[in-house]
Amino acid sequence: MNSIDDRATNPGLHDLWVPLLRQLTVQYPSWAVWKNPESAFVGPGDIDSLAPPETWDEIEQTFKSWASGHGFTPIIVCRHVPQGPHFIAVDPGWPHMLILDVKELSTWRGSTLVDHRDLSEVAIVEDRGFRRIRPGAEGVAKFLLNGVLIGGRANHRGLELKGVEELLAADREGVEMAAGWLGPFSGALIAGVDAFLAGGWDRRAMATVEAWATMRSVLEPKTAASRLRFKYWGVKRCEILQSVRASDREIPEDEESWLKRIAVDHQVEVRPNS
Repeated sequence: MNSIDDRATNPGLHDLWVPLLRQLTVQYPSWAVWKNPESAFVGPGDIDSLAPPETWDEIEQTFKSWASGHGFTPIIVCRHVPQGPHFIAVDPGWPHMLILDVKELSTWRGSTLVDHRDLSEVAIVEDRGFRRIRPGAEGVAKFLLNGVLIGGRANHRGLELKGVEELLAADREGVEMAAGWLGPFSGALIAGVDAFLAGGWDRRAMATVEAWATMRSVLEPKTAASRLRFKYWGVKRCEILQSVRASDREIPEDEESWLKRIAVDHQVEVRPNS
């Protein structure tokens, strides 16, 4: 897999994606980008978003119209992730899949971290005209998802790669709003964030937050079970997800054989170039 430093870049992706995100913002008030889209704007990367399930079919049609209008084909739908679909377009001039990831919720340690209703409370429409999570709340999500190892230990590399410190420091109000996702343990999360911003690490605080999230998974048995099934079986089964994780979303050179394989358990729609 390519490293962060040698990933392929495509400056034209920004102007390609932003009109779609603006359209989704206008058409679906409950939809929002929930993690940093900048990686998808310059190179291989997903647009990660949250939206209620009742909007997914319409979002799919919006995505397909956008992709078809640009002459992208085939258009692929992957439904192996339990929290929501991946909508995928293939640009003949770009060797990586273009992916819009739409979920109902995101999990951490087996229980819900944030869902589309929580996201609406911390979302803003930014200067480019699309709805996204505000910086401090995004920082909290990445702090937990990318920065905390088992036992409340710090993942310094993940924190650095995801720019977590900058996000947290830029928006204290957003941090405090997002801390509410942790319910009665929001104070422990704030303590962990503050220790990190001060140059240290409060392992006890983060282990407390982690224990709470793990215990809460007992109240969400379907969520926990679906995540385990996905982790140990779903990813291995899905060639799309394997590509996302192992080869930076790169489309195999033998595209025809690849399409035949994924058509077995994905929706693959080949459209004539416009």
